Amino acid sequence: MKGKNATRRQKVSGIILTLPFLCAVTLLIIGLFTLDDIYLDKGFSVNFTAIILLSITHIVSIIILIRLDKIDIDLPISKVKKAFSIIGLVIMSILFSFLLEMGLRMNLNYWLKGNTVEKIELVVIDKNISHGKATDYYIVFNSNYGNLKNKVRRRKYETFSIGEKYSASVNKGFFEGYFLTEPLNKTND
Repeated sequence: MKGKNATRRQKVSGIILTLPFLCAVTLLIIGLFTLDDIYLDKGFSVNFTAIILLSITHIVSIIILIRLDKIDIDLPISKVKKAFSIIGLVIMSILFSFLLEMGLRMNLNYWLKGNTVEKIELVVIDKNISHGKATDYYIVFNSNYGNLKNKVRRRKYETFSIGEKYSASVNKGFFEGYFLTEPLNKTND
């Protein structure tokens, strides 16, 4: 009977250790599919405070569950190997928290965006093509709020020219950036 409980606790510990990673991947996939064409952003940013808080929460919850004898984490007997295992778990927790922070920020930024529609003026200042596993097309705009970038499809990418002016109706994101409420309108000034 004791062997079954130990095995069950080891299975649960594996789930608890990887849960932030699974949540992060799910949120990132949701964000990538729902925010494709409608987001004007200022660029990549990281909130280190949120990452540290998520990591501490994860590590403390693991320690509490170990103390309550709800999970087992089999660490090596040797002190050196045990130290490396613990350092590896902490690094893994920080990396998982980094991914979780990105996924949460991306989705919460959209889900909690403002309801007020603002009109902003945009001027095309650059066009970029990113070659990776997939080819992504970006238009870089200058606005009163700084430079903003928008991912577009290839056909639409070819219709933009540097120097063109557009007006956009947008909702301000909860944390950063803007979400288009309707397609960009080319202005004739």
